[in-house]
Amino acid sequence: MSIAGFSGARVSLRAFVGAAALLLAVTLVAPLWSTAMEAPQYHDEETLVVTVYAGRVAGDIQEINTLNQYVGVHLPLDTPELHATPWVLGALVALAILVFFLPQQLRRAAAGMLLVLMLATAVGGAVVLRQRLYEMGHERDTPIFEGVPDFTPPILGSAKIANFTVSTRLGVGAWSFIVAGGALGWGLLADRRRAAAAVESPSAREEVRP
Repeated sequence: MSIAGFSGARVSLRAFVGAAALLLAVTLVAPLWSTAMEAPQYHDEETLVVTVYAGRVAGDIQEINTLNQYVGVHLPLDTPELHATPWVLGALVALAILVFFLPQQLRRAAAGMLLVLMLATAVGGAVVLRQRLYEMGHERDTPIFEGVPDFTPPILGSAKIANFTVSTRLGVGAWSFIVAGGALGWGLLADRRRAAAAVESPSAREEVRP
């Protein structure tokens, strides 16, 4: 028996939707993404860190802004998508709760629509983040120090920019979002397989005979 079939035999789609709703709620308070900047003068406990939450940015903002004057860079701290993030994630949480309470005959279709919206949100967020990182490293003021060429920090991973090693990674909130999507997709697959098995079972065929 497959994993999806095994789980579907014991756990309903409603339970998976409930788990997804709880995981999505985590994204409203947990860090979504962070970047760390390390250099000879900024290492170990002195490493500069910026953390993105739903609707706000925290970390060593003042210190990084001071350093950025030398290369003409501005951190994207006040953008429309940043202010929209808690509303978008909050809407997904509300939709997940709504799907949880829907009648069984409507829940599968609604859960599928929720999963599509989550995928669109993830892809759209990655595209916007990539664009903002590109703009940050290419649309610069006249720098004090002109030895740094244009750059684009990575969405994930590490890159060498001037004398800094910039490392970026997903936060707990982003991983919760991913797991929520996985749980929803797994629940849909298990529910579909369970429904197909019920139709193919001898007892089900007896029930549909006139």
